[in-house]
Amino acid sequence: MGSYREEFFRMLDGKTPSSDIPYYGMAIMPGQKVYGEGPVMVMPSTVRFMALDDSGKNAWGVPYKIDAYGTGFMPAPGEFMLTDITKWKDIVKAPYNYDLDWATAAEQDLANLKWDKETQVTSIFGAGGGYFLSMSGFMGFEGTMLAMYDEPDAFHELLDYLCDYDIYMLEHLLKYYPDVDVWGMGDDNATEINPFFSYEMFKEFYYPRYKRVADLLMENGKIISYHNCGRCEDFMDDFVDMGVRVWNCATEMNDLMAFKARTNNSVILEFAPRLAVGDPEEKVRAKVRAWIDEYAPGGAFVWLVNSLTSNVEAGANLMDWISDEVATHGKGFYL
Repeated sequence: MGSYREEFFRMLDGKTPSSDIPYYGMAIMPGQKVYGEGPVMVMPSTVRFMALDDSGKNAWGVPYKIDAYGTGFMPAPGEFMLTDITKWKDIVKAPYNYDLDWATAAEQDLANLKWDKETQVTSIFGAGGGYFLSMSGFMGFEGTMLAMYDEPDAFHELLDYLCDYDIYMLEHLLKYYPDVDVWGMGDDNATEINPFFSYEMFKEFYYPRYKRVADLLMENGKIISYHNCGRCEDFMDDFVDMGVRVWNCATEMNDLMAFKARTNNSVILEFAPRLAVGDPEEKVRAKVRAWIDEYAPGGAFVWLVNSLTSNVEAGANLMDWISDEVATHGKGFYL
């Protein structure tokens, strides 16, 4: 088995891994157990979209609540900062920081980061594209979907405002963090059953802004990853056409076999299935084996061990069982 970098680029080149199923832990928090080997996450101090201030608001002013596990957060239910989208210019203010010393900030960030450029892959998550989640953070899910119907012009204006900020940030990140390999967009715009909106609305409202971000990344020769953990397969061919090469958190509610066939295994699936805390060990291990046997042939497959619940005993057990079974069943899978 080669280094993660070697195996990752083998898969991007259309080859299977040299031996084992690659796997790594997602969202590892300080002090948590590390699972497998994956990309080194670059967390620029200049990107504040996931940081909360003392009042629990993000950089855009959206109030958030921490989940029961203390590792995830979501917009505070019912506390909407925008109730009339036609008034967005008076309320929504992009967190531009024109006085920021990007060069010094990047130098400090990269000095604190330890990675071997010969054996490891680097990744930045948050390279723009979270437009549905941003809008629902401002207005809630219902408000967002009603606004698409009732006030499409104002909706387009606010999306452009969000995208302009993404492009501004991304231009600076590309300049000051030039050696990062993988640049991650993300937008959880689907439930486990269906997307929140139609394909026609995706093309009208969201696709043009995603594509602006993707075009800039492609112009700079970057590998694009897209995070979506719902049943979003309706949109994925469009993301592939934009240049996406990694589907982060691909889940089993999508027809992944059809997707692999359509893309000829050219898009790496970072597979993160729904396994419940509290499921018995043998049931978990059996599912892991079955999913590996179904989805791993042909390559372009990485098991993503979701570590968001590993700070509680039952969650830690689940992660241990998954990672152990992937390591055991995936050992020599491609030999």
